[in-house]
Order: sequence, then C-alpha cells, then structure tokens
Amino acid sequence: MLTGSIQDCAAHYVSGEMPATERESFEVVLEFHQELRSHVAGLQETVAGLAAEAPPVAPPAGLKARLLAAVAALPAPAEPEALVVTDPGGLVLWVNPAFTAMCGYSLAELRGRKPGELLQGPATDAAAVQRIRESVQARRACRETLVNYHKDGSRYRAEVRIAPVLADGGEPLWFVAKERKVPETARAG
Repeated sequence: MLTGSIQDCAAHYVSGEMPATERESFEVVLEFHQELRSHVAGLQETVAGLAAEAPPVAPPAGLKARLLAAVAALPAPAEPEALVVTDPGGLVLWVNPAFTAMCGYSLAELRGRKPGELLQGPATDAAAVQRIRESVQARRACRETLVNYHKDGSRYRAEVRIAPVLADGGEPLWFVAKERKVPETARAG
C-alpha cells in the first residue's frame, strides 16, 4: 500500500512540479517499485485522457524541424549508469544490471547489506566515506570519488552520487545512488 506522501510524490512527478534533481532519484525508485510504477502509470493515463479532451493546439511553424535537429545534435548515449536503491538505513533493496557488471556482485548478494561492506577496502579514502556518511545522516545529496573493489578483488575508481528521496515530513523513504567508473588517474573529489 502506498502512503499518502508517496502518492503525493507521484502526483508531483506526473504534474511536472517535481524539481529535476528529485525527479532523477524518483525515476530510479520507479525502476524497482512495481506498485509505485503502476500508480504513476495510472496518473499518467488520467492526465493523457484529460489532455485528449482539450481542443488541439497547432504547433508553431518549424517546431518539428527544430526538435529533430536538437535530437540529432545530442551526444551518443553513454554507458548506462550503475544504480542502487537503499532503504533509509542504507541497506540495499535493488541494483540494476550495470551496477552488477561494475562490481561483480548480484542483487541477491547485495540485498539487505550496506554496499560499503562489500565494495570498500584498504585503498578506499576513509575521509570520503565519512563525508558520505555525514551527508546521508543529514539527508543531503553528495558526490564523491572512491576506490572500490570488484568481487574478484580488483580495484576500480567510481564517482558516486547519492540523493535522498524524502517524504513530506523530511524523513527518508529511500536513498538512490548513481555510480560510474572513472579513470584511475582521476582525483578523488
């Protein structure tokens, strides 16, 4: 059952009122939360039905050509981001296949555990980990570059961006992490 504040988040998402940074995190939650995804789809159908009843509006001349040119100018899609969703306590609920490919651990191996337990090791910057911990406790978004360890023991550097998804009262519902590998020569940040 979806709580009222989660339904409110869904309504803000569908209406376009949700800020872009929150929207990105909410879209990750939609990847794993089937009930929420169904609720959002229902809201979107309702909005589409209302829009279909409105009188048609003719687009400005040349709009189609400008849109096609803008799409053609977009850069090629990058490698998919590794995504992680945790509960408010930081325990893994869901990871996408890109995360599994990056670290070597399956969702079954990660579920119910804190990612750092498996991914961090001797070369991981303790100060960066502390900054992440403080940001999460303060319910703030953060970005750090860490040395993590693949399941096979090999090291890799990853830029980690974590953002909370908050209920109306400010309590965290989930934390969403987006990660990507960075070259070994990149400096921690």
